[in-house]
Amino acid sequence: MQIGFIDYSHDERNKILSTLKLLGDQTALDELGIGVVRDAYADLLFPGISTLQTRAKYFVLIPYLFQSAKELAEKGKIQSGQEMLKWINEGEDRLAAALTNNCPAGEVGIIGSNAYRNKRSVKVKPSTIYWSGLRTFGILRGDGLSISAACKLSVSAAKWKAAVEIKSDGESFDDPTAANMGSTLFLPIHPDYDYLKDSFIDLTRKEALFLSECIQHSPFTAGSLLAFFVQNKMVCEDFLSVPEEILPANLRQDYRLARDFSRFIYGAHVRYNVIYSDYTDAAVIEEFNSWREAFLSESFDIDPVLDRVTCGPALADFCRAFLDTVIWNDVDAMDDLIVRREIQVKGARAKLRKPEEYRYDPNHPVHLYRLDFRFDRASVIIRDILKGLEAAENV
Repeated sequence: MQIGFIDYSHDERNKILSTLKLLGDQTALDELGIGVVRDAYADLLFPGISTLQTRAKYFVLIPYLFQSAKELAEKGKIQSGQEMLKWINEGEDRLAAALTNNCPAGEVGIIGSNAYRNKRSVKVKPSTIYWSGLRTFGILRGDGLSISAACKLSVSAAKWKAAVEIKSDGESFDDPTAANMGSTLFLPIHPDYDYLKDSFIDLTRKEALFLSECIQHSPFTAGSLLAFFVQNKMVCEDFLSVPEEILPANLRQDYRLARDFSRFIYGAHVRYNVIYSDYTDAAVIEEFNSWREAFLSESFDIDPVLDRVTCGPALADFCRAFLDTVIWNDVDAMDDLIVRREIQVKGARAKLRKPEEYRYDPNHPVHLYRLDFRFDRASVIIRDILKGLEAAENV
């Protein structure tokens, strides 16, 4: 997966850098550089989902804000893309206040609730967090369009619409679609309540139906595990409990490859902690031995896993070499391989065998969990949609 900036302003670029930093601080420890495979399978199974997304509601709240801002631009109350972006960001702060005040105490997933209680504005806005997902779900139609560019386009469309009267009495008009440019950036979804004051974090039935249809029919999500869950109104306890036998053949294959890679690479991360602890943490040593015994009891082929996604040669070589050392139980070669791989990925920031700079904490081992490919975040979004579908029609 490549990350880049397309037509971003300086402020917007800083916001996204803040987002990536937050992501790195929370969940993206990747000492062995396996993130490209992890993210590729996450995009196959749960496209449009990111680890920073909290609730499904924001997939409709952001289009609401853009529609309101566009209407203000058509009335001449917003004159530039910069003004529109400012209004949307302020609207996101108003939403944080409304959601915090309207939802029960302790409700999770409200972006900016802590900032609101502390009388400040959250730095990373929901629009930044959800922008790529909106495009993937087919809700946002502008391919490669940044938030700032979308605002500029919407204001330009509003000004054009105000300046040109489209006549219907036979007089010619050079481009009858030009007055509507920017008006279809988002699929039409309109709130039937005052969303800036009365929003709850739960979806209404109308909103849930909208998201369900988008996920099932967007070319980027149709056929994914995300769409399968939504279509079949399913939730699972964890990634390993997905009933693979009922999945369509292609999806079942992708799920199995991702599951097998998670099972495989977990052993490398356990071994990383054995080395990091300078072989003093008996618990992780026992965990590694248990993992190896269980892993070798089942067949595994790394090549189909790597062939399904784009993977650089260095990572592919590491995975194949690690598998060989596990099979042959050559722990010296295994440990040397892991140390060299971290140096290759992290350079001077590599932790292993640098006790003077980095201290192992047995209460907080590094990356000692199995990959779930954003299953946890996707499950929240799915549950929100399914709950909304069960809501009364008049909610």
